[in-house]
Amino acid sequence: MDQAEKLRQLVNIKNGKNYKFRVITVSSGKGGVGKTNLVINLASSLKKRGMKVAVLDADFGMANVDILYGINAEYSIYDILHNNKEINEVMVLTDDGIVVIPGGSGIKELSELDADMRKKLIKEFEKLHDIDILLVDTGAGMSSTVLNFIEVADVVVIVTNSEPTALTDAYSLIKVVLKGNINSNINVVINRARNIKDARDTFDKLKRTVDAFIGREIKYLGYIPDDQKVGQAVREQKPFIITYPRCEASICIHKISSELLGKSSSQKSSSMKDYFSRLLRIMGR
Repeated sequence: MDQAEKLRQLVNIKNGKNYKFRVITVSSGKGGVGKTNLVINLASSLKKRGMKVAVLDADFGMANVDILYGINAEYSIYDILHNNKEINEVMVLTDDGIVVIPGGSGIKELSELDADMRKKLIKEFEKLHDIDILLVDTGAGMSSTVLNFIEVADVVVIVTNSEPTALTDAYSLIKVVLKGNINSNINVVINRARNIKDARDTFDKLKRTVDAFIGREIKYLGYIPDDQKVGQAVREQKPFIITYPRCEASICIHKISSELLGKSSSQKSSSMKDYFSRLLRIMGR
């Protein structure tokens, strides 16, 4: 392959062409660590890199992707199941072109669907065949639903911070995932770090515990600093990467999205249809 062909391939990847569909599931051991804020800003960063991105709000208890985006989500997956809505009526498009799929109470029903309802849901998600990356924002903790979403992910991102309770809960989630052989591709983002040293020290503390008691590998993906622009963007109901593109937190988000695009991972699903087929099969077992 000559240099020109390599360059063409790189451009195609950047433009979202010939890019293998990938599912990135973002979870946390406890609530309030900034998981959803990471998701919406990662989505915008990946979109800026030419990816066609969808966000599935799978946190049926504290669903707030729409709130952070400042959008009105009138329907959810529940309405596909019970009110004959189609996916194009349920999904909401953000100002920067992210497809948001509100899960609502429909998420907790996924494990109880009969064959006809599963077929109906899969048929709707087949319509989103051009999505390159699906970001899944799960609930916090270790419910069976969260673990199912983690199992079918190509890449798992665990969000935590330096608080002892957050680290303890992150370790508990990682332990269940790794010891149960649910998923081995575990990546950690440290949120609200004072600086890069604080972030690395926090990750190293978690990694040492995982090494000592589980003997498995977790990877450092990056950090988000304790940047006042993050709080301002939340109040404005916009991703900080859009409203404050030059702030330190935005720079860190772009680094994380670069890491994610550069990571090699096994492709478990080839499309949105394939992903939801696998997810529903696992949830119903």
